Amino acid sequence: MSKEKVKHLSAVLTSVFAHAGHISKEEAKEISGLADQEFEKNYNRAAEIVDNVMKHEGDKMDKFLEHFSEEIDRWIAETGGKLFA
Repeated sequence: MSKEKVKHLSAVLTSVFAHAGHISKEEAKEISGLADQEFEKNYNRAAEIVDNVMKHEGDKMDKFLEHFSEEIDRWIAETGGKLFA
């Protein structure tokens, strides 16, 4: 997995924290190290994840982990690899 793909995953994760109010959007962007346009794509993806998690009635952390693991799988699939071989 390339460094750039890890930056994108970092942007999604940090953006979840921003959407939850723990850090600012600007802080999430800074942590990700991505350019504005690339960050915005991931920030919007994080918004979708947060919306899905908040609609869930059960354990929200479990639901978040489910969605985030799907995001990781999606990015890794593009490289033809697996996180844990």
